[in-house]
Amino acid sequence: LCDTDMLRYDSECSAAELCRGRLARRPGKSCSGVSQVCHGPGAPHQALSPPLSISGEQTLQLAAMGWVHSLNERVGDSKVGRYFQVKERRSTFTTELRAGLVTFLTTSYVLAVNSGILSDTGGTCTDADCTGPKAGQPGCRFANDPGFNACVQDVRRSIIAATAATSLMACFLMGAVANLPLAVAPGMGINAYFAYTVVGFYGTGMITYQEALAAVFIEGWIFILISISGVRGRMVSLIPKSIMLATAGGIGLFLAFLGLQNSEGVGLVTYNSATLVTLGGCPLENRVYQYSIADTSADAICKISPDTGLMTPNLGPPSSSFMCKGKRMHLATLWLGIAGITIMAMLMARKVKGAIMMGILFTTFISWIPGHQASYLGAGSQVPGGAERLEYFKHVVAVPNTSKTSLAWSFAAFHKSELWVALITFLYLDFLDATGTLFSMASMLNQRMPGFVNDKDKSFPRQLFAFCVDGVAIVIGSLLGCAPLTVYIESAAGIREGGRTGITALVVSFGFFISLFFTPLIASIPPYATGPALILVGAMMMENLVDIDWADVKVRYSQRSIPHLIWIY
Repeated sequence: LCDTDMLRYDSECSAAELCRGRLARRPGKSCSGVSQVCHGPGAPHQALSPPLSISGEQTLQLAAMGWVHSLNERVGDSKVGRYFQVKERRSTFTTELRAGLVTFLTTSYVLAVNSGILSDTGGTCTDADCTGPKAGQPGCRFANDPGFNACVQDVRRSIIAATAATSLMACFLMGAVANLPLAVAPGMGINAYFAYTVVGFYGTGMITYQEALAAVFIEGWIFILISISGVRGRMVSLIPKSIMLATAGGIGLFLAFLGLQNSEGVGLVTYNSATLVTLGGCPLENRVYQYSIADTSADAICKISPDTGLMTPNLGPPSSSFMCKGKRMHLATLWLGIAGITIMAMLMARKVKGAIMMGILFTTFISWIPGHQASYLGAGSQVPGGAERLEYFKHVVAVPNTSKTSLAWSFAAFHKSELWVALITFLYLDFLDATGTLFSMASMLNQRMPGFVNDKDKSFPRQLFAFCVDGVAIVIGSLLGCAPLTVYIESAAGIREGGRTGITALVVSFGFFISLFFTPLIASIPPYATGPALILVGAMMMENLVDIDWADVKVRYSQRSIPHLIWIY
């Protein structure tokens, strides 16, 4: 019945409730009837007239509100509060905690997705790890070898721990040094470029995994140097905004395409010899795998076995891509993944915090139930290695171990042009991604705190520290075996929740710390649970394309459509 400016609980008041400030009555209503008021010696305030009655439950709620307010006041006035400028930025400690939790929920999918993408490179595994019938033969890693597959699983577990550890340290530095409510983790998009273009599937790319990590290490130091010297800030003004938009949109398309494939997604699309891509989702028995044959002569392909005297094909190992021979869209894991992306989209439409993570958890929990067609664990799984995954899953908690990927770099390939191409591309992609995201988040903060961004030079408080943290995070990631790290656009969710200081980033850091010890659970998240996340993140990155003038086809201006279409491809 009554609206007040502020309700507070005072422990000295026997009424357990006190309306301080203006008491506004609604038209036609009245506030009356209270059983207790503040009284007695030392009563801090006089009773309001007319008195207001409350129930016992309301008394507890008001007491809790008073405790929260008292906590916020104490933290805001403390040295910690003054360092993080909590009151100056018109925030509270509990608001920062809530914003940090929301940011972690929206970024934690990187633990499963990043490890799945980077483990496709094979990491430090080689043909020497093969133990099957073709052990010792070149290319045995492509023959579904149990020893090599076990090594790849170890690499994935190591990358999960490395992702959590690097994100933990990067977010801590962003919060403690730069005092910004931003999450920093291995970049989506640049990790796919690292895995599938630079290193390639199981090491079939331009350079090895170890050599690529060396390129990332050098990139991090270059970022630190250009940040300290101020070159990075000046370079931002030289790059047209539309180029940044086109780059982000192109990376988004790439991510979405990965999420649609079988190896790192739901398996909706697959290989076709005529159209390159077609509908997939067929069971194992209906898959026809592709072979890449360097020498197509009859003498090279057809070999006579010395044991049997019979002619046998010498095709080499099959690739991971296949075409479906019937029963398209019959795979249960595909439909479970579609259900996951539907749930994510519905929750996002209702603006539910952590919608992507909830969708991943829904799909994952169902896939953990053994004995059905969409199971990821157990011998009956449609994804090879289900029995081994089930045994590791049973551990639940494990000591973090990054031994398979940490300090794995190799500086032996700096004489190769391929490494320099990879290094320059890393610099370019990460520069646009991280710098663009930083300024976007600063603009969001400026909307909530006018004056946060300087109108003249577009700088923001502790900008230099933020740039340096980005470079240091990349160096740390290369030490543990991760692709370049970047500021996450999902940090916007925390800012919308009220995050304005580095305390938000520290909460995200604590979330990644907890994740370090649950590697067996995170490693058991299937690709058809994380694939929907790739699709949606890619779709959200394509929002940048809206701001490009597609109606103008003139080529001579940087903001026109044709150059940007080429740039996206």
